[in-house]
Amino acid sequence: ANAIANLEGLDPSRGKAAMVDELGGTWELIYSVNAEAFSPLLNLPKLIRPTSLQLLGEDAAQVVGDGRVAQVLNFPILPISLVLSSGAVPYDPDLSTLEIFPPFRLEANVAGANFQLVESGSDADFRALNARDADAQAAPRNLFKQRYLETTGKAGDLKISEVIDGDPVIVGEVFVHRRL
Repeated sequence: ANAIANLEGLDPSRGKAAMVDELGGTWELIYSVNAEAFSPLLNLPKLIRPTSLQLLGEDAAQVVGDGRVAQVLNFPILPISLVLSSGAVPYDPDLSTLEIFPPFRLEANVAGANFQLVESGSDADFRALNARDADAQAAPRNLFKQRYLETTGKAGDLKISEVIDGDPVIVGEVFVHRRL
């Protein structure tokens, strides 16, 4: 936690990560705090654990449409990917934060064929599908604060984000991604 706080003071995006073009791209999850709450699949044994990618900006638009973000889980042994997408906009007044909003879609890509598994038009409905309790269903939209963003736009850039509001099951989760 202290290391992240120290890096935050050196943030190349100067606290405006949700607004800069360099946030866009394909990011691989390389470290997380409590990621199993976000996706229990990330807790599988290494041999079968999926890689976790986050698509933002134009990279997301190519896969899930404009104004959306995607979390992609690629399984190492089987030709299966799961894609969870949602809307995302910079959160006014905090230019370092993205607000996540419906519709939420979960799709599977199996050997190149796409199948929509879930579409949910509200935070509460999506959380209910994830077996969240009434308090979680009533919670506000998820807010992801971009605590640190390297802005070279090149492979290897780091991005650190944290869920700062919303679903109480995932609030406080920290994610470290590396640009691919």
